[in-house]
Amino acid sequence: MHDEAAGEVLIAGGGPAGAALAMLLHRAGRRVTLVGRIRDYRAIEGISRRSLQALAGLGLRRATACAVGPLPRRVTWGGEARAPNAEWLLPRPAFDAALLADLREAGIPVIEARITALASDGDRARLHLADGRVLSAPWGVEARGRAAARRQFRDAAPWSTPAWILRGAATEPTPASAALSLPGSGWAWWSRLAGQQYLQLALPEATLRRARRDPDAWLAAQPELVPLWGQAGIRHHYRRPSLLGRTRVREGRVWRLGDAAMAIDPLSGQGIFNALSSAHGLAPVLNSLLEGQPIAPLERFHQRRQDAQFWRFARAGRDFYRQAAYPASITTDPAPYWAARCHWPDHQPLHLPEPWARVRVARGLAIVGTRLDERELVVTPDQPLGIQAVAGIPLAPLVRAIQDGDQDAAQALLIAAGPAAPAIIRWWADHPDWPTLPAPFSSGATASSPAGSASQ
Repeated sequence: MHDEAAGEVLIAGGGPAGAALAMLLHRAGRRVTLVGRIRDYRAIEGISRRSLQALAGLGLRRATACAVGPLPRRVTWGGEARAPNAEWLLPRPAFDAALLADLREAGIPVIEARITALASDGDRARLHLADGRVLSAPWGVEARGRAAARRQFRDAAPWSTPAWILRGAATEPTPASAALSLPGSGWAWWSRLAGQQYLQLALPEATLRRARRDPDAWLAAQPELVPLWGQAGIRHHYRRPSLLGRTRVREGRVWRLGDAAMAIDPLSGQGIFNALSSAHGLAPVLNSLLEGQPIAPLERFHQRRQDAQFWRFARAGRDFYRQAAYPASITTDPAPYWAARCHWPDHQPLHLPEPWARVRVARGLAIVGTRLDERELVVTPDQPLGIQAVAGIPLAPLVRAIQDGDQDAAQALLIAAGPAAPAIIRWWADHPDWPTLPAPFSSGATASSPAGSASQ
């Protein structure tokens, strides 16, 4: 059977990672085909304001409209109750169906089919479908989640216990969610939406084996969970793989994206945020590649970016485990479940100090619009890949002016930044060892200007 040509990039997987990449490439004028299918995976997922705004910014309006919130994010961790921020709830598979509908509305070819294989074959990526068709394109993208990378992980966590999922009817109509650490070891995330409730549990293996023998009896005996779940019976329960690790971002003509490139502990960060971030990193790589840039520096850039994010998420999860293992009132050693997770991946702080003496300006690749270009970057111990801009304004000229002791030049740069100047000043002030910036005397720089963020 002959291959069916599928444009310049062929994406396997229609979840948030694949959909975001398809939209980004389509907006850049690339010919993209996405292949996936909506799984009957009836789950509820939490999403942050930042991720929701990113979905909306991509034009995924139907998918964004699926979100219900904002809801207070209730957390009881290590015996301490908090409500640190808000979250929105997404019903799946309705969210996944909305993603595909958004892509079709944008004019992106979408094929709903079961995929049997995606592989690099000479100068093409080939996607085999269950109905016998074979699609091909110069480049393929694996975006089918962590299951697609199961045999490719390196630096995987040694304690990847499967998640245990419980689903049932909800008697209360109000949407809600809560996260908590369990005194007997493990943690839970519970949510309620549209007459359904969903409970994701991370438990020690021995506890999980006992609980699965009689889930209703086990749940009824958990004083921390009963007030959330109520008296409803469990309609469905199952184990879901929770492998953690990272892969090589490219194998021949196939690139990896989202959880297929870097699967994180759900405790340490939202999977949808990782999916969208991964897509925003890979899209300019593919654009630059299709424009004729050499592949080696592009691959190196994307691998370093994915690896840095993986380690940051891993350390964030480790710190959450430490909070549960060593609460302020601890009188005994932590349970083995917590202790094992307090030391992986290492003992390096989540954020390294950034003394001014170690700040430097260097040239390197940065995401500029829809592609990668070389720029002057500000490199620090905590940001070894470099910072290109803060609030949309290049940072290197300001750092260089301060390093040269040229206050007039620094002030002129802040004045030229206009409404972005207050955001730059606030960001700079978060680095207490850095020299004080001069005040920008300009009517355009006002205290009410919106804050921005650093970007590579």
